Amino acid sequence: MRISILSICLGISGIPLSASGAGHTAWLWEAPLEVAQPGMVRLEVTPPLLDVSRPDLGDLRVLTPQGEEVPYLIGPSVGSGEAVRDAADYKVNLSEKTTVIVVSTGTTSEIEAVVLVSPATEFLKSVGIEGRKDGGDWENISSDEVIFRQTGGAERMRVRVPAGVWRELRIKVDDERSHPVPFTGVRVATVAEKPETREQPLELGKRDELAGETHLLLDLGAGNLNATELALDVSDAVFSRRCSLGLSAATMGGGTRMDTISGGTIYRVVGDHGVSVEELVIPLHSRVPSRTLNLTICNGDSPPLLIKGAKVRYYPTVLEFHASLSGEWKLLAGNRDARAPQYDLGPLRATLAQAGGQRVAPGVLRANPNFVQPESLPGVEPSGAHINLENWSRRQAISAPTGVIRIELDAKTLAACRGDFGDIRLVQNGVQIPYLERPETVTLNLKPLSVTAVTDPKRPTVSRWEVTLPVDNLPALELTAKSSAPLFTRRFVVTTRRGDDFGNDWPVTLASADWTKSGTADVSLHLNLGGQRLPRKLLLETDHGDNPPIAIDELLVRYAAPSLAAKLVDSAPVYLYYGNPNAVRPQYDLQLVRNELLGSAPQAAATGEEEILKPDSREKRRVDAGSPWLWLALGSVVIVLLVIVARLLPKPAAE
Repeated sequence: MRISILSICLGISGIPLSASGAGHTAWLWEAPLEVAQPGMVRLEVTPPLLDVSRPDLGDLRVLTPQGEEVPYLIGPSVGSGEAVRDAADYKVNLSEKTTVIVVSTGTTSEIEAVVLVSPATEFLKSVGIEGRKDGGDWENISSDEVIFRQTGGAERMRVRVPAGVWRELRIKVDDERSHPVPFTGVRVATVAEKPETREQPLELGKRDELAGETHLLLDLGAGNLNATELALDVSDAVFSRRCSLGLSAATMGGGTRMDTISGGTIYRVVGDHGVSVEELVIPLHSRVPSRTLNLTICNGDSPPLLIKGAKVRYYPTVLEFHASLSGEWKLLAGNRDARAPQYDLGPLRATLAQAGGQRVAPGVLRANPNFVQPESLPGVEPSGAHINLENWSRRQAISAPTGVIRIELDAKTLAACRGDFGDIRLVQNGVQIPYLERPETVTLNLKPLSVTAVTDPKRPTVSRWEVTLPVDNLPALELTAKSSAPLFTRRFVVTTRRGDDFGNDWPVTLASADWTKSGTADVSLHLNLGGQRLPRKLLLETDHGDNPPIAIDELLVRYAAPSLAAKLVDSAPVYLYYGNPNAVRPQYDLQLVRNELLGSAPQAAATGEEEILKPDSREKRRVDAGSPWLWLALGSVVIVLLVIVARLLPKPAAE
């Protein structure tokens, strides 16, 4: 009966049970759907399908066995399912060593937590909670809990209780070890319905320790997850850290920024009675468009945390549609240019929710056999102005097919071009090829040509290593090193020598950092270089004092490698020109189709060997001392002038 009523509703609404099935060759992926019988279908979109879909899920299509498109509705986003309200009444009584708060909850719903409100800025208290139902006896429902607040912002004012209908609560705050704190409110958290969730472990990616912060890249396993929370597995016994979760986003100028989407405080503390409490979960409650998240942990002056793992909890994404017949249906995904469908099923959301229906799980994700690669940016044939390349000092040949391409700038290019990349040009047949800087930037490691230990007789307690890089003037993010020594603490400094046009040079400190290993973890040295341009030769040194020297087993320089996006319509040779400090930054009309260009799947371009077209204008010119005969002539002139001046001066008067 439900199916029949729903079919009538769809008919009355003027919504067809199938839409046009033409033009589905532009979808990259498909998954089979085995529908056992006609009727309502609830389809859970698996993480692999979400990962190949657009962030707005506007490219999902449901097809009948005959290839016809049918309308669907995406289930509503699920919230926390929790309601927090003020307690109906509460009274606070102070005794010598205990603060007692008697709470009238004022609700008949199940309570799962109590939140205490206090203006105090710093405290740590043990808490016990008793509950009473409809005037019965007090029951001990929670003991040895901990509440606290720190000046840095970390706090725990929420205490979980066994879910139940509690008319009254009695909260006992232990004041034996510290002065009582005031409480100005009590709130109770009730749960109307527990939403269904899924859990997925995360892969820990690149980790950086920079300026008192831990930056950790987390791989969610799939993009577009409707995440509710992220949980960390931390080994440290006692800690409290502020954390934030962010996504890399493109800026209008072609750069990148970090957008914070959530934050919180993780902690593990020990109460008065030796009971440990912890909070290792960071709330999200949002659909994460990216497969990766950037976790930032503020360490301050404390050592970094040992993070062993992480997992994400997310709400399933469910499609609801009406199947008019049984058989193998299909779900299509992976079309960046598809227009989001307008099925106008919104008015029937409540009817669909009540209709129930069979649950269908999609089959294994597979390539669409009917896929035809659409033309990238059809109708757009970008072309720039003619260019005089006389003042450019270097170039590389680009090997790439026609279409949208991606060019990653290598270390040699970055070392020779300007810091704002304003001197970079793509040239084909003497004409500029417009390009855009892609928003994403990867970090790469550069291995030195040599790392040689050197000694300084004047400083016998100083260990020094001369580092020779394969390029000169590379903008670097940091220098990292590893050592097999198990136990040491040292301060490391990286220096170089800078000179002027007159041949004078002096030592310059580029970065310094403390490096400590206690034998419990393989901790690396991280020297933050902040994008400074490095000379070809560096010195890394540390004073080991009365301790034995340590060995450096591996040393790397990390740098950011941006990339360019362009469209080629001609197969003629293409060159990447750079190395012109006086070039004006280009302005291309290609910016008008920025989203379309960056949204197209690019093909990787290969760069050739670097060609030196003219001497590098960045080389410092030394002043020529000149011929010694010239200096002798100049000296003679000076002497003659001094004799003439002496004769012209008045003689002192005779006494």
